[in-house]
Amino acid sequence: MAIVRPGLPRFFADTVDTMEGNGPLQVRDSAAGRLVAEDKHMFGMPGISALVATSDRSFVIAAPAGNDFSCVTRLYRFTLNAQGRPGRLSPLGQKVRGHVWSLAASVRGQVIGYAVSGCAKGQPGYLAVLDARTGRTRQWSDVSLGGESPGNVAVAGPFLSMSANGRMLAFAGWDVAGNWHLVGYGHLTRQVVRVLPTGAAPGTVAQRSHVVLSRPLSEPDLAAVAVSPDGGSFYLCTQRDRRGQSMRTISAYATATGALQRVIVTVTGTPVPAACQMALDPSGRSLLLTNSLSKPRYPRNPVLGLARIDLTTRSAATLTIRLPPNGGMDPYTGMSTAW
Repeated sequence: MAIVRPGLPRFFADTVDTMEGNGPLQVRDSAAGRLVAEDKHMFGMPGISALVATSDRSFVIAAPAGNDFSCVTRLYRFTLNAQGRPGRLSPLGQKVRGHVWSLAASVRGQVIGYAVSGCAKGQPGYLAVLDARTGRTRQWSDVSLGGESPGNVAVAGPFLSMSANGRMLAFAGWDVAGNWHLVGYGHLTRQVVRVLPTGAAPGTVAQRSHVVLSRPLSEPDLAAVAVSPDGGSFYLCTQRDRRGQSMRTISAYATATGALQRVIVTVTGTPVPAACQMALDPSGRSLLLTNSLSKPRYPRNPVLGLARIDLTTRSAATLTIRLPPNGGMDPYTGMSTAW
C-alpha cells in the first residue's frame, strides 16, 4: 500500500487535457492517484480551463460561462467533503471576457490571479488579480498567452503561481522583441522568470514586473515556476526532450536574487506534449509533476505518470494513472493538477 507523508493533502483535483481542451473535474487520492470522484456533468464541454487549490480540500476553477462560442469565463469556488466528493459551486467575482488559461491563489483564496487571452487571434492578453473579499480587480496588459494574443512578454504554459499572502505573482516565459502577433512570428530574445507585485499600478506586464532569472534561448526550457508559501524562493521546472525521453529538473532559487539554492531532483519519462504541469501543496513541501505519457495502440489504455516530489528529502514517487482509450481521435496532452 502506498504511504503518504503526514500533512500531505489527502486528495488532489485534476483535469485530463487533450488537443481539444480539458476534460471534466476529477478527484484522486494523493497516495496512489486512485480516482475518487469524477463530475462529467458539472459543466459539459469544453470543460474546465484552469484550476487551483486555495487550501486543503478547497479549490477555485475557471469554466465557460456560456456556450462554446461566447468567449466568457466564470470563476467558481468549491470544497471537497471528507470522502473527496466535490460540493456545490459558488460563483466568484464577475464574468471574465476572454479565455482563462491559468489560475493562482493566495492561502484561503482571498486573492485570485489569472491569465486571460483575447477572444480571437490578435486580441491582447492580460494578467489580473481578483480580491475575493471586495470583488475588485486589477490587470496588466501586453501578454502573449498560448499564441492566441500578442504581447512583448510571453507566459510559458501559461502557468502562474502566487505567494501565500497574495502579494506576488510569478511565471516563466520569454521576452519578445517587436510586436508578436501570432505563434512563430516575432523575435524571442531570452527565457525569463518574472515576478509581478499584485499591488502594482495598472500598466503592461513588462513595465510592472521584473526579471529574477534570465537564460539564453539555447538552454533547457524554463517551463514553469511554483512560488514557496513565504515568497522567499521559487521552484523552477526545466525540461529537455531528446531521443524519445524527457528529463525534467526541479531546482530552488532565491526570489530576491535569482541565485540557485539547490537542485531538488531530476525525473525522466516519456515526453508529454504539455510543458511542465506542476502543483505545489499548501504547505510548500511537496510537488505534483506530470512526468510521462505513453501512446499505446488502441484499444490499450494510455498510461500517465505523475511524480510526487518531496522537496525536503529530494525524493520522487510515481503515481501511475491509466487513462480511458480514445482511439487517437483526440490525443491526450497531459494532466492539470491542484492540491
